[in-house]
Amino acid sequence: MKFYRYNTCTLREASFAVMIPMSTLNSWNKGFDDNMNPIIVPDKRGKTGKVAIDTVKIIIETARNYQTKKNRIRLKTFTRMLVEEKKITLSSKTVGDILTANNLRSPETRRKRPVFYQRLRQEIPNGLVSIDGSEVKIYIDGQVIKLNLEMTVDTNTFAHTAFSIADQETSEEFIKVLKAHCREWGTPIGLVTDSGTANISAASLNFLDSKKIKPVPSGPANPKGNGTIEGAFSQLKQVIGSIHINTSSTKALAKSVLQTIISVYIKMRNKLPLTNQLKTPTECMDIKVSDKSRNQVKNKLQNKIDKKNVTSNDQAKFDILHCLIKNMEIEADVAAIARARKTITFFNMKAILESEKAFVKAVNRKKERLSLPYFFGILKRVQQDLDDQAYKRQCQERYNYNQLKEQIKIQQEQKQRAPSTVQDVLNILSSAVKAPAKYLKAVALRRAKEWINELISSTKYVGALRKKFEKSLIEMTQLNTEQKNKIWEYVAGFLNLKSTGKSVTLFS
Repeated sequence: MKFYRYNTCTLREASFAVMIPMSTLNSWNKGFDDNMNPIIVPDKRGKTGKVAIDTVKIIIETARNYQTKKNRIRLKTFTRMLVEEKKITLSSKTVGDILTANNLRSPETRRKRPVFYQRLRQEIPNGLVSIDGSEVKIYIDGQVIKLNLEMTVDTNTFAHTAFSIADQETSEEFIKVLKAHCREWGTPIGLVTDSGTANISAASLNFLDSKKIKPVPSGPANPKGNGTIEGAFSQLKQVIGSIHINTSSTKALAKSVLQTIISVYIKMRNKLPLTNQLKTPTECMDIKVSDKSRNQVKNKLQNKIDKKNVTSNDQAKFDILHCLIKNMEIEADVAAIARARKTITFFNMKAILESEKAFVKAVNRKKERLSLPYFFGILKRVQQDLDDQAYKRQCQERYNYNQLKEQIKIQQEQKQRAPSTVQDVLNILSSAVKAPAKYLKAVALRRAKEWINELISSTKYVGALRKKFEKSLIEMTQLNTEQKNKIWEYVAGFLNLKSTGKSVTLFS
């Protein structure tokens, strides 16, 4: 803060200099006075357990005015504005709940659940390789020349085995890089790549068939070799940076310069061991692998290709998962099933059932969707929707302005009434039976309890009071038999009468 205050630089310049976001630096600046003494603001968060309806009304009006100016409500900024302008000190969570309850903010719940994935990285070198292309820019006299770098990386050892540079990512480059890999290290068992047109062209697939290399599909839940090739490109570009050549050379010069730089990088990278490994990638690639190990990897890759999926959860959830896999003929290896069983336990049964229906419909429309990652993708979205809806209902029960007004109206009417009577008790219990929200039911039951105790204390014979309750309850034709039984069970609990119906706890 002293650097920003005592130097004649803008907020942006100070942010870049100290490597702190501008919003963070600006909020820190507001926390100190001109003499760099911290401004102490009384914090009443957590000390007031109940939010008054007037406070809710002010927050709602302020938020609506804020939105009419086409401003996006950022929760922390809006909370600070309430403290500074409206003198309303509440936590950002409470303010967010109030806005959500009154449809001024979309419900957002964050609950960490494990993500289902299928492991592609193998245990032996040259078992599974990853191939992809990435664009590299060369700057020559201010002119940008774009070239495509096609490269293969072993997913086990992270060895950079072959590369090629061309104008575009084509099938010819795909085959050229694979041939270079095979000449240097031998034929891999499987190849994982994205769904680019060059990678899945007829020429590429024919070449893979001729070499008996299994093409392993990748998707949103199955990054190529756990991100192997993307990590390789990221490290490469970090090392070489942007290439600027100040000469009027041709594209051939740019290609030769890039070829030299990448060759140097790959040689250096292959001489450095990965974390927690003693051998370098090149040394690992030279390790002899038995035919038995290669066959084991081949079987694993075949299972993943055929459609990789897993089983279910707490016994009922496990049953649904196994039934889904069996009936829809979803193939999965042991590791994938174990991971699915672990993952599905973190989801609700309602979400699982809804996801199962949606998954079946989706697969009927398109058979390619028949996979466990697709099912868990649906499950994650459905569970998030259910969590958001539950959070919104909870906020509405506590902070919805219309419900708060209704609650205060009921309380005022009760205060203005004459001393309670038997009919008053039955009327409020009737409203409790029909109350849509739990907190309204709780308020009505609490008031009924007070009135019943008042009637008992003012009555000499409890039996006479019981007959009044029985007679008045029978005459309430607007209630059905089940509602009358609930009311009677509740009243009987205070009159110390023997009851043959359900317990009072079921009514509340």
